[in-house]
Amino acid sequence: MNIQSLVDAKVVAVIRHASAENIIEPVKALLVGGVKAIEITVENEGGYQAIRALSTLKEDFYLGAGTVLNKDMAKTAIDAGADFVVSPILDKEIIDVVHAHGKLAIPGVLTPTEIHQAITFGADMVKIFPIINMGTSYVKNIKAPLPTIPIMVTGGVTFENALEFKEADVLGMGSQLIKLTPDMTQKDYQQITKNAQEIMKILTK
Repeated sequence: MNIQSLVDAKVVAVIRHASAENIIEPVKALLVGGVKAIEITVENEGGYQAIRALSTLKEDFYLGAGTVLNKDMAKTAIDAGADFVVSPILDKEIIDVVHAHGKLAIPGVLTPTEIHQAITFGADMVKIFPIINMGTSYVKNIKAPLPTIPIMVTGGVTFENALEFKEADVLGMGSQLIKLTPDMTQKDYQQITKNAQEIMKILTK
């Protein structure tokens, strides 16, 4: 994949507490609803197992790993099948490892200096996190002096405020879009599909 593929997807569904056992049906529900980019956080071993399980799906979607904090985690996520690697921090070693394996690197940043440094390090896109603390006009203000840098925003994006972040290239959405719970049923999967359809409708108006 390339960065334009992620931009075209518009939304990345950020999924926490995933495992090989609980991830397949919820992700299929997202895909039915039109969300084509999935980020599985890897703060525990279950996340890697979920990525490995999803990498076997014969579906058209982009698979990423999130909450990657060091180069070893990045390598493990890529070996599991991740196409892109997202971090809450800026670490050149992570970017270098990701690029060495031909994948996309998306570090977390906040200030203009961090954004510029990330691109200098070779980042394919930056993730401004947590965006909700900076306000909905922050991306517009950043894009004025740094118009060519692809930006993802996460941390507080909702159905209600999604359009207020229209200057961002990609929106990352978590629990409002999908939240894994024990003993999920078909009704839960149907709601996930409805959520996916709703955000895609909002962003394609």
